[in-house]
Amino acid sequence: MNAGIDKAAGIIITLPSDKDNLYITMTARMLNPKIRIITRVTDKKIEPKLKKAGANGIVSPNFIGALRMASEMIRPTAVSFLDQMLRSGDGNLRIHDLKIPDRSSMIGKTLMESNLKNRFDLLVLGVRKPNREMMFNPAPSYVLEKRSTLIIMGNIENIQKARQTM
Repeated sequence: MNAGIDKAAGIIITLPSDKDNLYITMTARMLNPKIRIITRVTDKKIEPKLKKAGANGIVSPNFIGALRMASEMIRPTAVSFLDQMLRSGDGNLRIHDLKIPDRSSMIGKTLMESNLKNRFDLLVLGVRKPNREMMFNPAPSYVLEKRSTLIIMGNIENIQKARQTM
C-alpha cells in the first residue's frame, strides 16, 4: 500500500516462485481491479491459475528462451533485424500498438480509407480484434472496428501523431 498499488497503472511480478507470483497477482487484483498485471511463470500448468487470479499477461522465460533459440536457428537474419530495430539507439523505427477508441473517426473505415500509410508512413502488421482474435497482415479492405488494436511499424514521431488523431 505504501508503494501506491491502489493507484498504480501496472505491476510486473517476477519472483522465482510460481506460488509467490500467484499470491501477489491475486492480492494486486483485489487491491486494484484496474491494474495491468504481468507476471512470470516457470511451470506452464500454473498459467490458468494466474489468469483466474487476474494476470493480464503471463511470461515464461524458459518458454520464450526456447522459442528464441529455435528462431535463431531457423531464421537468424530476421531475428537479428528485429533485435537491431527494437534496441537501436540510432534509429527511430519501432513496432507499437495503436488502439482505436470508441469514438474514433476511423471506425467503419477500411485500412486504405484510414490513410495511415500516406498520412503517417505507418505499416499495419496486424490487428487484434475486440474479440481478442489476432489477424496478421490485414488487407487494405479490412474495416476498422472500435476497440481494435492495430500493430504498426513506423517512425516514433509519426506513431505519436497517429495516436493524437485517433
